[in-house]
Amino acid sequence: MPTSDHLRLYERFLTALNTEDYAEIARVIGADFEDHHPGFDISGLESYLDALRGAHRTLAIKGELLETIESGNKLITRVRLTGAHQDTVLGFPATGRKVEWTTTEIWRIQDDRLVERWAEDDLLGLRGQLSPDEENVAVVQKVSDAVNERRYDDLDELFGPTFKDNNPAWDVQSLDELKGIIKAAHDALDFKVTLDALYAAAPDKVIMHITFHGKHIAPFFGMEASGKEVSWTSLEVYRLENFKVVERWVQADTAGLMRQLDVPLP
Repeated sequence: MPTSDHLRLYERFLTALNTEDYAEIARVIGADFEDHHPGFDISGLESYLDALRGAHRTLAIKGELLETIESGNKLITRVRLTGAHQDTVLGFPATGRKVEWTTTEIWRIQDDRLVERWAEDDLLGLRGQLSPDEENVAVVQKVSDAVNERRYDDLDELFGPTFKDNNPAWDVQSLDELKGIIKAAHDALDFKVTLDALYAAAPDKVIMHITFHGKHIAPFFGMEASGKEVSWTSLEVYRLENFKVVERWVQADTAGLMRQLDVPLP
């Protein structure tokens, strides 16, 4: 088979891929096709067709050939893949986002068929486009900023209607209750928050470590204002849905704060 025919064979495949013409794909892919891909291997034409159907369903995938190199019975291709996130991929539910990544492939050709493939995709780049991490972190950053600036009503746009707070120091079932607690602490301790760490820990969670610095200017924990400088830390986990905070877990150094205020401890 002349070398130039290798490219024409691949172009037939790419056109069929872009038009979801699985019958044509079956005419250019060998029945015993083997696909070697980090994370998953595919054996047989039907398995490969199923994988392509899945890629079309989840990402509406299309390819654009960027360059090729031919060597004997092998064709090396570099392809730009584009699409839209329509269903769960890499554990991330559909976002509708446009995505783009590249893949480098080696195709082995035999008897006018593509019979074997090795591929290296930029899956890390794809994951970054699918992940809500950046947006979730930005939401929690806005929560911290609003608290620092005492913009309590701005929290309404950042929290979901089913918000629940899990904190050993109190039982909060709504955002309004939480806003009341924050305002009371501001009024009594005149605190500011220093953000020590803020990062995504899962597709729906963000971790925040903060240090509070304040002054005891009004009664708190049953103790009259002392004017003392106080500081304490808090480790907080936020769970988000659709870029709204719907649940929070807090582990704050409440005992350390109480000790600074001379509150009797058990």
